[in-house]
Amino acid sequence: MRLYGNLFQPSFKLQEKTRIGARVIKRYHPPVPPAARVLAHPAVAEADKQRLQAMMETADPVLLFAGIRAAQEELGRRVDRRGLNTKIEEPAVIDLQRFAANLKTAWKSGETRPTHRRPYRRTKPYPKRPSMYEPFEAQIKGWLEEEPALSAASVLQRLTKIDPSRFKKNNLRMVQRLVKVWRMEMAGLIILDGGWMKSWPLSPSAATDGERAHVGPIAFGNIPR
Repeated sequence: MRLYGNLFQPSFKLQEKTRIGARVIKRYHPPVPPAARVLAHPAVAEADKQRLQAMMETADPVLLFAGIRAAQEELGRRVDRRGLNTKIEEPAVIDLQRFAANLKTAWKSGETRPTHRRPYRRTKPYPKRPSMYEPFEAQIKGWLEEEPALSAASVLQRLTKIDPSRFKKNNLRMVQRLVKVWRMEMAGLIILDGGWMKSWPLSPSAATDGERAHVGPIAFGNIPR
């Protein structure tokens, strides 16, 4: 990657910087690769310049760029596999034809390098902590079945009598949420069971004419919540 940048990647170099009060004015040299600056520098030995020139003539920018992308893909795969006991695969072989074909359309949608930051994916199962209400869930549902109008505050009072060290007044909001959920579950079971339909009064016309009974509209207000 450094070799490609030094030989073929143009970069700016600061030429001068002028300060006028709080304002700073910067001027830069024309962008050229670092290798071109080395070749133009008078302090570099001629033998070193010849070796650098030979390297630039034999280096292939497309091959170097493809190698950089292949190395980044391998690095991205290793980052994804960190912490997992998986076998390290051999680096992928560089396919110049496929790489050159992708260059035709890569500029349209942009390029996302394999080493860019990835969204975090948890690999270990998230342990769910048991709720302190689970041991009393069946008992609370029994209270609600016996007394459909029982409030959440009354439920909390009964729980406080059972275990004063665990249940406090500040648990009221959580008890209200749980009671609401359990009442919705009970209402759904009542609706799906259909027992309320059997006790629904028949329409007067069906009762007098002996025709098939007609069930009236559902009165959800009669269902305990």
